[in-house]
Amino acid sequence: MNDNAYLSISGVDMTFTKGRTANPVLRHIHLDVRRGEFISLIGHSGCGKSTVLNIVAGLLKASAGGVIVDGREVNEPGPDRALVFQNHSLLPWLTVQQNVALAVDKTFRGSKSAAERRDWVLHNLEMVSMGHALHRLPAEISGGMKQRVGIARALAMQPKVLLLD
Repeated sequence: MNDNAYLSISGVDMTFTKGRTANPVLRHIHLDVRRGEFISLIGHSGCGKSTVLNIVAGLLKASAGGVIVDGREVNEPGPDRALVFQNHSLLPWLTVQQNVALAVDKTFRGSKSAAERRDWVLHNLEMVSMGHALHRLPAEISGGMKQRVGIARALAMQPKVLLLD
């Protein structure tokens, strides 16, 4: 790990196995990211970009190597890392406001009052210009609007690392 790295991906390999078939997806991935840096992973469809993000998010365990964020090894998902998925991943039975509030309540229940959490949800939805759609369900908004709600939800958790797939 580089001494200046806030996020360090070191020697990450990932192989998916189904039955007797092993499909190596990542080999020897190394990346150091300093605090405040923006990094883009660019590549063809199916080359492993989402897999790298899922490993950093703690949703997948690498076959080899590891990830360190702010001096701590990543072994599971945590509120210090927020991932915005390609497919929106909003809960369809919850409104826009409720989808963001779910993450805010889980993250800040012990440190913010109910009124502070509600205001924080509204603030983050306004940041992505979605304050007008608070009471709409995901089926009632466009794909781009769903993506903005997902971004608001991720930002509202105040993660140390924001991952956009």
